[in-house]
Amino acid sequence: MDESTTRQLADILSGIQDEKKMEQFMSHPKITDSYKDFLSYYRSLPAVQALSDTELIERSGIEKSYFYQIMKGTRKPSRDKLLRLSIGAGLTLRETTRVLELSEMAPLYPKSRRDIIITVAINQKANVIDTNLLLDQYGEEAI
Repeated sequence: MDESTTRQLADILSGIQDEKKMEQFMSHPKITDSYKDFLSYYRSLPAVQALSDTELIERSGIEKSYFYQIMKGTRKPSRDKLLRLSIGAGLTLRETTRVLELSEMAPLYPKSRRDIIITVAINQKANVIDTNLLLDQYGEEAI
């Protein structure tokens, strides 16, 4: 099974009626991942591993002590802080979406003007400052 879209997976899942087939479906590595939380996923990403904590702090614009509280798991970041961390690390849209999912935050919504702007900034590999300038240009709140 190739990496599938959510719609394709939902179609397959709709035909599963017993636990054995459900377990086979869930055991496929392309279906689920082993990450249970944002932190383990975020730290596993090559883009994050390529940067030092100092670089992540600088690129994300998050205050140093707040950053370390997030990384220790003693502070739960807001959606905007997660977006700053993702954009600061240069994550893809897919990786950013997974960061938001694992943090139980709303994904970027394609009907939200602000989220559309953030999505385009991510696709352009914009940094946090440029993302905020783009948001400001369209009268939207900075991240």
